[in-house]
Amino acid sequence: MIQRYILLLIVVLSIGSPKANAQINTDRMLSIGKNALYFEDYVLAIQYFNKVIRVKPYLSEPYFFRGLAKYYLEDYNGAEVDLNTALSKNPFLVDAYNVRGIIKTKRKDHEQAIDDYTQGLKVEPSNVNLLINRGQSKSALEEYDSAIEDYNKVLDKNPTMLSAYLTRGMAKIHAKDSVGALEDFTTVIERNPYMADGFASRGYLYYEMGKYEDALTDFNKVIGLKSDVAQYYMIRGSIRYQLDDLRGTMSDFEKVIELEPQNAMAYNNRGILRAQVGDLNRAIEDFSRVLAINPDDYLVLYQRAQIMVQLGQYRQALNDLNIIVEQYPNFGAGYQTRSIAKQNLNDEEGARLDYMTATKIEMERRDKSTLAQATGDTAEEKESEGKRTKATRKKSDKDIRNANKIAVLDDFNEEETDEQEFASIRGKVQNRNIFIDLEPVFGLSYFSADTIINRPKYYEKEVAALNNKKLYSDELKITNREIEAQGSRTIQIFTSINEVADELNESDADTELLLVRGVLYGAVANYTNSISHYSKLLDEQPDNVLALFNRAYIRYKMVEEIRAMEEEKEQVSDLKLQGSLQVKNNSADPNLSAKDKEVEYVVDYDLVMADLNRVIELSPNFEFAYFNRGILHCLRRDFLQGVEDFSKAIELNPDFSEAYFNRGLTLIYLEKEEEGTGDLSKAGELGIYKAYNVIKRYGTEKLASESVEEKE
Repeated sequence: MIQRYILLLIVVLSIGSPKANAQINTDRMLSIGKNALYFEDYVLAIQYFNKVIRVKPYLSEPYFFRGLAKYYLEDYNGAEVDLNTALSKNPFLVDAYNVRGIIKTKRKDHEQAIDDYTQGLKVEPSNVNLLINRGQSKSALEEYDSAIEDYNKVLDKNPTMLSAYLTRGMAKIHAKDSVGALEDFTTVIERNPYMADGFASRGYLYYEMGKYEDALTDFNKVIGLKSDVAQYYMIRGSIRYQLDDLRGTMSDFEKVIELEPQNAMAYNNRGILRAQVGDLNRAIEDFSRVLAINPDDYLVLYQRAQIMVQLGQYRQALNDLNIIVEQYPNFGAGYQTRSIAKQNLNDEEGARLDYMTATKIEMERRDKSTLAQATGDTAEEKESEGKRTKATRKKSDKDIRNANKIAVLDDFNEEETDEQEFASIRGKVQNRNIFIDLEPVFGLSYFSADTIINRPKYYEKEVAALNNKKLYSDELKITNREIEAQGSRTIQIFTSINEVADELNESDADTELLLVRGVLYGAVANYTNSISHYSKLLDEQPDNVLALFNRAYIRYKMVEEIRAMEEEKEQVSDLKLQGSLQVKNNSADPNLSAKDKEVEYVVDYDLVMADLNRVIELSPNFEFAYFNRGILHCLRRDFLQGVEDFSKAIELNPDFSEAYFNRGLTLIYLEKEEEGTGDLSKAGELGIYKAYNVIKRYGTEKLASESVEEKE
């Protein structure tokens, strides 16, 4: 089915007139957010809209624009929640109906999408975006006449809008009005002969009508205008195939491979052509490449098996044919080919059984075919009636009987997945190729490397009290990203360690200088000295929350670093050790069993857990202790307890982005996709951009049952 959703989102960036002083900041934040949105800096835009919402939660505009940013990041659940909120505050916000309708269209919920577009049109009856998008949804529901009426309304008001002619032409094709469709596409070409879509639409229609010379003329023009689009070469290759221009067909398929090296369809088609001209070994190479990309493509597997039989590679062919017969137990040709392979491998009995099975299946097929001809109802006759074409199959056709046919695109507007890598967090960060893991533990440091944009500063009363003492030149911060100490910074830190030691020698020294020194030792990865300083302070002040918290943090870092070293050694030596946990310097002790190593590893985590439990006992509102403990529970595979700790951290700090991210990731792992997606959406909203990547890869499109009141 030919479908193309033209999503016309018009973002008007404007700065309001000067208002009272109390309103200037929010107006400016909103304008900056809109500009960030315009320049595709979606993550940054969300942070500015967050600021406006915190100050003026009654405004609809920041919710709308934040929802729009989430839409571009493909967080459709989060976007819909924001759009619902925007419309609850301002039911006349036309663009919100439009974007919400587009989201429903992407979920194939066209009835609900049409409702949204219609609601928007009640407010603004002549809105072009809403009319075109409603027409697209009606076409998807095969309500073509009604869709054409919407396009007619657009063209009555905007007779120069070429995109409306294109979409109306598509609808006319499905309404069996090929003449009208050709008129619309020709109108586009006449008014803008440099618009490739006009030639492509008309060319594809000519192809469907069997007018291959006209189709080729149009696609030559398309490729002249846009020479870097793989699908245009794919279609032109299919046209040339029908015109018996095998050299040109091969050239086009090779161009597709050049532009898209992972295009399985192009390898498949080139393999079929190579087989037809007798280049069998290279055909096998192409089919093998397809199977490397799509291991479950059984049509290609069968093609490869057939050629292997021709080349006398019976053993390899048999492996492929066994899989084919298992997947298609009623496919007679599969048994027939396997019979030949078995016969040549001297398996006479197996060959005889396969031959008899193939014969039985063929007889049953002929009986059904005879019955169908008697009733005048054969699909093959209907498909080929009035056409003089070579047999091809649609890309989506998985009928094993069509395995040897050239594949053509189901729709000339079909788009391949576009995976890109970005050097920054601008643009569509959901397409970045990233490593997904829990957000790391938090600790105390003077050298934070926080990556969250515009994050509200984390506050804990114990940290604030220590900073008020001015025991060190910098402020102590709670962070889960420390700046790595290198070069001159390391020298500076060791100088500071010595200076603090001198202060400790003074008679009236504050004992919490031990904590300062412990933090500094931790910054240069001297974990042993760091822990000893925390322990010494705890000997004197056993209820010191910060010492307990950071001792747990440093012990955790020590265990993780040792584990990383052990894993690295295992990789280098290629040695697979028994047990999943290896620890400490004495893990290399040949007298230490794998079980003992695991026990010692768990004991280390037990020490971390004991310190965190004590922190929570002394300071029940210390959310970072719950967060860190949640990570420990997940490492021990006690995921439900981990979720409970992350939830407690969120309860104490509703803007705790890392807690939302970790809880969301854990819930998805527990197959609670709906709840997990909601948490990841919130994490992304609060600045963790990789959450959008997880949503795209593992999230659900199902909207979490969250009311506007709950959201507020």
